[in-house]
Amino acid sequence: MIWFSIAAVLSFTWLCVHLFLGGKEIAQPLLASQSLTPVVRDTQYLCWHFTSCAIALMAGCFAYAAWSGDASLAWPATILSGAFALTGIGLVARIGQSHARLPQGWLFVPVAIAGAIGLANI
Repeated sequence: MIWFSIAAVLSFTWLCVHLFLGGKEIAQPLLASQSLTPVVRDTQYLCWHFTSCAIALMAGCFAYAAWSGDASLAWPATILSGAFALTGIGLVARIGQSHARLPQGWLFVPVAIAGAIGLANI
């Protein structure tokens, strides 16, 4: 269950980075933007909070698996972290942006790997 603990701690760490660092650098400027229509701005802000919820649930699912020994919730958390990694890495490349500027997808690679190792060892 150590691998689920690692995945939980990493997920929680990325949640904190998302909320505190990203909130200051991304969400606040987004809300202050006058160049976006309210619907576009508010939709992006809503998606910001959807992401917060998804990462929090991911961390919770891994923590539950680590503490209870029940890996049933580790499956969706591992799949979600893998999807975040693939989307974050692939989309950044697709839009021609730099991973140095948008590294978020790479943050979920170790989460997905830890989850997968945990699942392989049950």
